Amino acid sequence: MIKYQAEFEGYLKETKLKGNESVDDIIKTLNSVSKHLGINLSAKNLGANEDMNDFMKELTTAGKLHPKGLKQCKAAMQYYVNMVNGL
Repeated sequence: MIKYQAEFEGYLKETKLKGNESVDDIIKTLNSVSKHLGINLSAKNLGANEDMNDFMKELTTAGKLHPKGLKQCKAAMQYYVNMVNGL
């Protein structure tokens, strides 16, 4: 689960997304990250690049996602970090 999901969706709608990205896909990916990590994502635990890097290490170590999936997870988390930090 993603805390502040409605705000995140609004942020994504106002942000220029990369070519093949969609708001729905990014939300699904971030929910997948939450599920794989077994935590609710919020500004407290995903508010900085260091948090994102720690989660990427956990996801990589778990070995449940292929490289493309990991790349999508990182991109979705980066959008969330950017929103939290007002970027």
